[in-house]
Amino acid sequence: DIMDVWFDSGSSHQAVLTTREELSFPADVYLEGSDQYRGWFNSSLSTSVAVTGQAPYKSVVSHGFVLDGEGRKMSKSIGNIVLPSKIMNQYGSDILRLWVASVDYQSDVR
Repeated sequence: DIMDVWFDSGSSHQAVLTTREELSFPADVYLEGSDQYRGWFNSSLSTSVAVTGQAPYKSVVSHGFVLDGEGRKMSKSIGNIVLPSKIMNQYGSDILRLWVASVDYQSDVR
């Protein structure tokens, strides 16, 4: 039989939070890209409420994406990425750290 991928990933909270002694239900935070509002966040919420009557997380934090000059999400499959190692080799790792620390992670970054 085939199961929908969103049901599978959406029920992962049950497998993780109830089997690992150091974790508790619900999770403190779910962190994922902004494209997951209709995906993982929603499927996790739906499956958890159906089974337990409550959300599997206390809060959700989502991040934007790094975009190229044309506004497309940077992606290995598209081939429009800039390798962090190239930046570090050319400018040093502190410059990359400074850039990462200075951007608004909640929005897309150009």
